[in-house]
Amino acid sequence: MSIRFQDIYRTASVADWMIQDFQGFQLDSRHVTAGQIFIALTSLSQPEKTAQFAQAALDQGALAVISETELAVANNLVVPDVRQRMGQWQKQYLQARQPVPLARMLAVTGTNGKTTISRLIAELLMLQAQRCAVMGTTGNGILPNLEASTHTTLDALQLQNALYSYAQQGAKFAAIEASSHGLEQGRLNGCDIEIAVYSNLSRDHLDYHGTLEAYAAAKAMLFQFASLKVAIVNLDDEYAGIMLQAAQQNPAQPKILTYSTQQAADYQVQQIEYSLNGVRFHLQTATAEYVVQSPLLGHFNVENLVASLIAAEQAGFALQDLIHTTAQLKGAPGRMQVLRDAERLFVVDYAHTPDALIQVLQTLKRHVSAQLWAVFGCGGDRDRGKRPLMTQAALDYANVVLLTSDNPRTEDPLQIFADMQTGVDLSVAQSHEIHDRREAIKYAVKHAQSGDIVLIAGKGHENYQEIDGVRHWFDDVVEVQSAIDAQHCSPSAYPAQ
Repeated sequence: MSIRFQDIYRTASVADWMIQDFQGFQLDSRHVTAGQIFIALTSLSQPEKTAQFAQAALDQGALAVISETELAVANNLVVPDVRQRMGQWQKQYLQARQPVPLARMLAVTGTNGKTTISRLIAELLMLQAQRCAVMGTTGNGILPNLEASTHTTLDALQLQNALYSYAQQGAKFAAIEASSHGLEQGRLNGCDIEIAVYSNLSRDHLDYHGTLEAYAAAKAMLFQFASLKVAIVNLDDEYAGIMLQAAQQNPAQPKILTYSTQQAADYQVQQIEYSLNGVRFHLQTATAEYVVQSPLLGHFNVENLVASLIAAEQAGFALQDLIHTTAQLKGAPGRMQVLRDAERLFVVDYAHTPDALIQVLQTLKRHVSAQLWAVFGCGGDRDRGKRPLMTQAALDYANVVLLTSDNPRTEDPLQIFADMQTGVDLSVAQSHEIHDRREAIKYAVKHAQSGDIVLIAGKGHENYQEIDGVRHWFDDVVEVQSAIDAQHCSPSAYPAQ
């Protein structure tokens, strides 16, 4: 079925190209094909090149150019809020070409937990024999087949293309991460989000948002979608009130549900028992009490699991049936991922903010019988203010602190290490500084003793290390396992170099 731009967006005057069939939208001038409409977003780093990109797209056969500001090129339509509109446009275009029932959408936002929650939602629904797509930091696709993702939330066109593809493949649900960047930039516009989940908020992305208040406001945008039917909020978080207010003020009047491990809520967690095999707890609702057994370590994974159970229940499944499957859950790779070596435990986690590091270390404190190690670094070209906070968090909660590299990107690693040590007293714990991350992991594996737990934090699922703007292959899980194998003098199936 054909479609014209005029069918999607009405203008005061109609140019000839607006009433011609077109072949979709494109954001990258290098990938434009004949008949597409190129959306020329103003380049934040090189705004003077926006017109050049537009002309290049026209030279490759673009039907027209839609931009945020006037460009000196042919067939140019200025739509100042095109960033907010293009997701809906792409969705309309795809449905006009070939209609397909789209997956029901569940979205998760928060500084920490959104990757695990979205993954657990997908696992829970798959265990109910439902095909569920998952989209976020650790990959995109229909479980268990995920492809690496470039961003937590894809750009608006890629997101709509992916959701359309998953629907064609039979996905009935999609559990996605909603980043603050993605929400503020309108990347999720066009998504009919039914169920929204909020985990927590702590310092992160202030290089982009400026203040925590602005960061929280961006997160709250998830609860303003006109399609929203259910809002699920962690009542224990300091910023829960902002999310609840956004949901309460939404004209769609979604059902609002809260969960807590500390106070009365719609879903209240009680009697948590921790072990190296996971957790066991009671979940109290308005109508019943359930006993939940989970293989996932940590207090915050109790919160993550409860949020996931509520979301899956609100999608139409019996809570008791969902709870019966929790022992089979795996969680997201690189999120409290455990490697066991006799009486030692090595945990790889993505914790890369002060709050996340504190949470992980506090959780592991409940399980450790000897020394707790923290091996971590700080990313380059990012918020410098959180670097000493990361170090202080490690010093406060770990017995042995090992400072190493993360992703220096284009920044001088020595500057990063200097920032990490600004205003902190490294003498309060055993501390070491080993710049090479591989060598730091080897050191920890060599010196950790029986009963120790070693946390390798910051990179989690990532399989690269970015140095001087170049990504080199690097996987914390593989490096830890390789070091363990080398210590036992047995060759690894996939040795690190």
